Amino acid sequence: MNTHPAIWTFMMIILFYASGKAQDDNQTSVSGNRKKAEQAYNRGVDKIAAQDYAQALRELDDAVLSDAGFTEAFILRSRVKYQLGDLSSALADAERAVELNAFSGEAYFYRAFISFALDTGLVKRTDLEKAIQLGYNDASAYYHRGLYKLMKYQYSDAIHDFNTAIEKKPNYAIAYNDRGTARYRAEDYQGAIYDFRVAVNTNPRLAVAYVNMGNAKKKVGDYQGALVDFNEALKLDTTLVEVYNYRGEAYLITGNIEMARNDFENMILRHPSDAFALCGMGNVHLKMNELDQSLEYYNRVISIYPELGEAYLNRGLLLELKGDLENACNDWQMAASLGIEASLEYIKECKK
Repeated sequence: MNTHPAIWTFMMIILFYASGKAQDDNQTSVSGNRKKAEQAYNRGVDKIAAQDYAQALRELDDAVLSDAGFTEAFILRSRVKYQLGDLSSALADAERAVELNAFSGEAYFYRAFISFALDTGLVKRTDLEKAIQLGYNDASAYYHRGLYKLMKYQYSDAIHDFNTAIEKKPNYAIAYNDRGTARYRAEDYQGAIYDFRVAVNTNPRLAVAYVNMGNAKKKVGDYQGALVDFNEALKLDTTLVEVYNYRGEAYLITGNIEMARNDFENMILRHPSDAFALCGMGNVHLKMNELDQSLEYYNRVISIYPELGEAYLNRGLLLELKGDLENACNDWQMAASLGIEASLEYIKECKK
């Protein structure tokens, strides 16, 4: 079974580095009691350092109430709200910061950052480029611009930005992971494997990089290596249930039918209508020459996902084995119409 997994996970990570204490700001309008606002802001910074985000939010609320023109307080409150999961309000604070200070690269960056998390379709790339232009050009700005380009299928441009992010921050594990994703999508599988390996060497807890590395190894035929990576991913994060499908396919290809069956059954238990797992179970029964059971799974897939070309291809192979060449040819024709090139070879059998 050919797979086209969405192999990257966009990890929106906000790092609360030691924020600087408030200084006099000549770029923003000063209104209200700035001294009181700065004191509240500084207390907020201390609470962030202690990871007490709820109290930090209260302090930053006091800061912006004391001075509604305090750009940095809106930016920092946006970050705290993001950390607490209040994304819409976080975006509103970032937008307010941009309104207050059109020369704050940090404000543009965080507006883009929160927009990514909300997937609002707002001016993400424009904001990121503005942030870099205004001097907010640390590794995270280039990383997120690369992420945006990756989402837009601009793989070479994305790789360029990830390169810059990694130059600025050599231990940037997620940047290596997403550069690997761009290389994978550009069919540079060896380059992708290198990046995923560096990602897990840098951060051994980064489960998604093991998943991605396993899928890249499958592309170059290293199924045993892929199995090792998938096992490690599930050991680190049992919520990555899609790995059951990827590992099940690798088991099936290497002839371990029972392990493949276990993985596909595990996936179906969690997601009864998962097309990949249902096709996988059809393939398991086909390998075991249990044709009727296999046909049931293929029929089930097609009833749920009538535009899944690979299901028609596989059902056609099964029907050929059952001696029903006419319906096999119909399935292969349907698979071809849905873009499955492999079906073209089988269609030749129909013309003899």
